[in-house]
Amino acid sequence: MSCLKGVLIDFGNTIAHVNQEDDKKFNEEIASALADQGYERPVDEVTRVLNNAYRETTQGEVKDLEEFWRLFLRNLGIDGNLHLVNVLMELQNRHIPTIFRLYDGAFEVLSVLGKKYKLALVSNCAIGLSNVIEAMGLNEFFEAVVLSYEVGVRKPESRMYHEALKRLKLNPSECIFVSDEISDLEGARKIGLKTILVRQGERTIHGAKDPAFRAEFDCNHITEIVKYL
Repeated sequence: MSCLKGVLIDFGNTIAHVNQEDDKKFNEEIASALADQGYERPVDEVTRVLNNAYRETTQGEVKDLEEFWRLFLRNLGIDGNLHLVNVLMELQNRHIPTIFRLYDGAFEVLSVLGKKYKLALVSNCAIGLSNVIEAMGLNEFFEAVVLSYEVGVRKPESRMYHEALKRLKLNPSECIFVSDEISDLEGARKIGLKTILVRQGERTIHGAKDPAFRAEFDCNHITEIVKYL
């Protein structure tokens, strides 16, 4: 694509996925830490409340990880004393390197694309993902990392894409957006970006205005995008 200069890429279920085994272990360790402090909570309740906290804080609702874990504890009906918050933050720090895994071949795809285009990571996420990205060694590939909790809005809000374009110093007509969710691509196309749909994960049509949306390229795995780019 001769006119293409930049590629904007989603994170979750596009280049990386949750490591279910580690995620389960993390939640079990949280429940154990709470029990050690006299707060017995079932693991499934811990998991539910934690997932809700992630979803509810993707637009900058909390300003740091300490505040995030106080919110989590409050939603469990637990007083967020500093010691317990520190215990939870330490658990999180231990799991940061392993909580997500890149899809097979994703590292190679980023290496190839990085030699041809300017890359930006654009993700709807809760506070703390920047630490995950660093631990996974992804910063070297991206000239811009745009996270919803830092910008204060979520895709498909146009500000997310415009922020990435601003940092790359490129126009929409010069870029393409890659995501596993049609709703993300709908927002990208609205401002003039070309689109690639990668049908990974289970959220392809979640929130889509048009579930039959046709991207410029449609594939089933992140490694296939190099056929088009």
